[in-house]
Formats: sequence, C-alpha cells, structure tokens
Amino acid sequence: MRIGAVFTAFSLFAFALPFETGVFAQEQGEPAEMEIKASVKAAPKKARVKSPKKAGARPPSQRSGGVLAKHLEMAVLVDAQSRSLEAQFRATSARYATANSITPGSPYVEGWQRNSAAGNLRNFNETELEVGMPLWLPGQRDAYAGTVTTGLFEVEERLALRRLEVAGVLRDAWWTAQRAAREVSVARNRVATARDIGADMTRRVELGDAAQTDALLARNETLAAETELAQSEGAVKVARATYAGLTGGAQPDGKLESVRPPIDIEEHPALRAPVAALARARAQAELVDATPIPSPEIGIFGRQEHNDQYATDRSLDLLDPITNQRTDATTVGVRIRIPLPTAGRNEPRRAEALAEMDRATAEYERAKLVVLAEIKAARASLAAAQSAAKLANSRLTVANEQFELSRKAFKLGEISAFDLYRVRQIQLEAQRMEANAEINVGVAISRLNQAQGYAP
Repeated sequence: MRIGAVFTAFSLFAFALPFETGVFAQEQGEPAEMEIKASVKAAPKKARVKSPKKAGARPPSQRSGGVLAKHLEMAVLVDAQSRSLEAQFRATSARYATANSITPGSPYVEGWQRNSAAGNLRNFNETELEVGMPLWLPGQRDAYAGTVTTGLFEVEERLALRRLEVAGVLRDAWWTAQRAAREVSVARNRVATARDIGADMTRRVELGDAAQTDALLARNETLAAETELAQSEGAVKVARATYAGLTGGAQPDGKLESVRPPIDIEEHPALRAPVAALARARAQAELVDATPIPSPEIGIFGRQEHNDQYATDRSLDLLDPITNQRTDATTVGVRIRIPLPTAGRNEPRRAEALAEMDRATAEYERAKLVVLAEIKAARASLAAAQSAAKLANSRLTVANEQFELSRKAFKLGEISAFDLYRVRQIQLEAQRMEANAEINVGVAISRLNQAQGYAP
C-alpha cells in the first residue's frame, strides 16, 4: 500500500467520524456574544515572537522621559515578579516549536524479536521494526498556534499590569521620602529660629532685661527642635534607603511627574489583562473544539520471519530421504491507530474552557468598576488637596506675619517669652501643615496618574 493512499484514507476516515466539534457558550446558557469564535489565529510558520524586553510593558500612552520613567525601568529590572513573567514569556514562545512541527508529539521507533522455544517449528525466528508518529487532527494545528499567540499576548498584558503596580509602589516610596525631606526642612528651620531666639534671650538675661525662666524656656525649645531634627534626619535616611532598594540604587531626587491627560478606559492595563485572558480562554476552547480525540498515530512496519522444516516428495519414491528446507517471509505494512471520542473525555474539557471564559469576563467587569471608582476618587482627592494647599499657604503667610509682629513686640517688652513661643508654635504648625499640603498635592497627582493606568 502506498503512503499517499494511506494518508488519504485516514483523512477520509477522520472526517467521517461523528465528531461534535462545535463548542459554543450557548450550550451552557451563555449570551450570544460569548460564542467562541476563531478570533485569534496565528500561522505557525509565520508567527513572530517579540523579545521579552520589547513586549514587557506596552503603556496606555506614549512614554515620556523623566525621573519616574528612568527609575521605573530600573525598578522593573530588579522586580522578581516582572522577571518571572519575562521567563514565562520565553517559555510560552517556545511552544511555537510544537506548532511549527509536522507532528504534535514525538515520532517513535518500535521493534520486537522472538524465537521458538519448543514445538514443531525448528529454528523459528521473527523480527519486526516499526517507525511512526502522531498526527495533527484537522484544524488542531492552527488552534494550538492560536493558544500560543494569545498566551504570549496575555503575558505581555500581565507584564504591563505589573509595570503599573511597580510604578505605584515607586510613587508611594517617592512621596514618603519627599515628605520626610520636607519634615527635615521644617525641623532645620525650627532649630535655626530656636537658636536665634535663644541667643537673644540669653543676651537679655545677661543684661537683666529678662528672667532666668525665659532663658530656660528658650533652652527647652532649642533642645526640642534639635531632637525633632535628629528624628527627621533618621526618617529621611530610612525613606531614601527604601527607595534605593526598590530602584537598585537610584535616589528620590528631582521632580516626579505632572498630571497626565485622561486615556481611553479600555486601554487601562488592569482592563487589558483580563481581555487578554479572555482571548486566551477562547483560543483554548477552540483547541478543545479541534481536539475531540487524542492524536491518531500512523506507522510503517516491516517483519521478517524464517524457520527450518523437513521437506520431501514421497509420492514418487518412498525411499527418498527427508531433507531440511528453510522458509523465509518478509512483510511490509502500515499500521493506523485512531482513538474514538467519548463524552467522558470531551465534556469536562469543554466545561473547563467555558468556565475559564466566564472567569475572565467576570474579572474584566469587576476591574472596570474598580478602575472607574479609583479614577473618580483620585480626581476628587486631587481637587481637595489643591484647595487645602491654597488654604495652608494662606495660613502660613498669616502665621509668619503674626510671628514677626510678636518678635518685635517681645523686644519692646509688650509680650512675655511664653506668649512669643506660643505664637511660634502656631507658626510651626502652619509650616508643617503647608509642607504636608504641598506633598499631598503631589501624592494626589501620582494617585490620579496611577488610577488612569499611566506607567511611563
């Protein structure tokens, strides 16, 4: 039998089998738009795989330079989860080797040999050798390539989502360091002012214009200011070390970012990831649809057998001696193995594929609600922070003016040292509030950009 004829016969037999190859969501009561369609397919021999570096994080908007972009690149390089996703990308792209292969599994070589141990056959020997391979089912190869392509797409989107998550951690660490730096600035100003007032107070005590209790009050304020400065300097060192640990050495210096323009909500990484998961689930359902049975196998075998037997023709002469005769036989053939479909095999696979599609759809719908709520909350927070910053700045202006007037009044003897320090505490509170309000505006800007899915 010729090999071409064998393949033709096998194809006709495969198409004649009563396979149920339609996997539709309607079987499980899903809406019509959830029907599994061949929406993503890749030609296995033409599919091109991106490098993990290039596929790592496709942002919703064009990346721009700046401190955050530079530091984010450094942070992603040292992020364990990002590196794990890049390794997963490479592992998934390696499956194209199977999609490009002429067989879905490994070819095989099989052989056996046997000899007679007893009986009428003398010196019986049989040897057989077979070479074969599993075969792609109709449409299975394209469906498998579709799962590889959509799998890579999902990993890319998960990388983009992870990049956004790293950006969020980086933003929080940045503003923690900036807040600590502003607290150091306020503390240093407090120390400088306390020392200045303390020196003036000591001079007044020496001249007899002030009591010793005023000098002690000044000394107490100076020590409190120096203690606060020491604590603030320690906190800023911790914050900067934490930030450097996230970025691999970069320090939180410079300007971070400004408000980014709104983007299409569907381009948010938190929404693109479940969309990609849904595409991969559909491709997997197509593969289940195209694989109602395990891969058939076809093989070519050859068999050689021989034995010795007695042979003579006594019909002519009964006295002819019995002679020994060797018999040989060689056989060449084709062996085909085709499994049959069963509900016990196929129904669980179909149900699993549909369940994965339902999960990805639910995840998308939930993520969309969360993203919209986060964007709305971030915009409200930014408006409130900007309003509070204006009020805090106005209050600091009033507190500064009030303190300057109080110092003049103290020098003229119109108010006591206690009243002066009480006004000074009001000014310190206003300074801290103004510093926090300014940092809160920056934090609100970063959270709005984070909520909008911007990772430069």
